[in-house]
Amino acid sequence: MKRWALVLVVVAVACGSATAPLGAPLTIDQLKFKVIDSVGTPAFCDPDYYPLARAGGEQASAIAQYPQIRADTELYSAIVQHEHLLGGELDDAQKLTLYRAFKKLRALTLTPSGSGYSFSYTVATTFEMTTGTVRTDGLVSVTSTTPGGRPNCPICLAASTLIATPLGPLVVTSLAPGMLVWTESAAGARIAVLVLDVGSTQVPPGHLMVHLRLADGRELWASPGHRTADGRQLGALATGDVVDGARVTLWELVPYDGGRTYDLLPAGPTGTYWADGILLASTLSRRS
Repeated sequence: MKRWALVLVVVAVACGSATAPLGAPLTIDQLKFKVIDSVGTPAFCDPDYYPLARAGGEQASAIAQYPQIRADTELYSAIVQHEHLLGGELDDAQKLTLYRAFKKLRALTLTPSGSGYSFSYTVATTFEMTTGTVRTDGLVSVTSTTPGGRPNCPICLAASTLIATPLGPLVVTSLAPGMLVWTESAAGARIAVLVLDVGSTQVPPGHLMVHLRLADGRELWASPGHRTADGRQLGALATGDVVDGARVTLWELVPYDGGRTYDLLPAGPTGTYWADGILLASTLSRRS
């Protein structure tokens, strides 16, 4: 009889559900961290760069937002625990860590679904649209992953920017789909490809642009959120950093009164182009 009882137990385990038993419920913000840690950070338009580059950067925003974040006890507790911040009053560096985590949480929406929540968002590192669910105890399940695109943020070029083309440098405002521009191949070679898309974004008065100067004399004016060819935001660069093979000798935020900023999407595997001689990544998504 004992042997048959053991067999029945084994069969029951083998045929039963493999789902782990439901654990203690977590708060919404704790669940969001579970999703972010499992799937990745949501791609979003950072409010410290779009639509305006804020003088003083993230640190000033972090200090200003700190009282509001701390007043939300549940939110504050979730961030402090996840980011391993010490209790008590935070210093400015810790407030910045708190604020960055807060922005990630704000960019993720969880929708009640069954016994848990569903999510669907573009992951910042891969720009893939990921859909799934998270149980109330934090167990994350991904149901689908499909190609996505960068969020449509005003992270573009000054109107006077010159783009490298086989016909010579052309101002970005003169480009149109079907024209040829230079891009970088997957092997690092300069190749001529068609422009697939062009776009522009209206910016309000007071918009700040990064003025970048390299040691070899190249200069660029672009929004702080625009990225270099290797994925770094221009707003995150500093003097001494290397960009497109040369060191940054000047980095400053300057007012821009051009009304609109511009960008283009070249064909080819990298989505890069030369703006005022500096290799940058396009901010435009490929459209089906």
